[in-house]
Amino acid sequence: MKKMITIAALSVILSPVYADDYGHENNQNGSNNNYESTTGTRYQYDMSDPSDRIDYGVDIDAQMRDQLSVDPSRNLDQGLGEYGGGIYDD
Repeated sequence: MKKMITIAALSVILSPVYADDYGHENNQNGSNNNYESTTGTRYQYDMSDPSDRIDYGVDIDAQMRDQLSVDPSRNLDQGLGEYGGGIYDD
């Protein structure tokens, strides 16, 4: 467990990010991974994309947003087979 936390901390430190005009983080390439479901819910990651799943796995902030979110549209999205990660509660 300690090793996993260390790896996650290093990946955050070594992967520079910055916030766009809306406060959403962008990756080092300058592009953000925004994903919008058919219900209009906005997520940082598209969990059907393998590279987004990897990025989400080390993004503690995105995981925390998902755990704390009370947005009922997440259940609708999942019922439609759409899985996003790092929900934006705008």
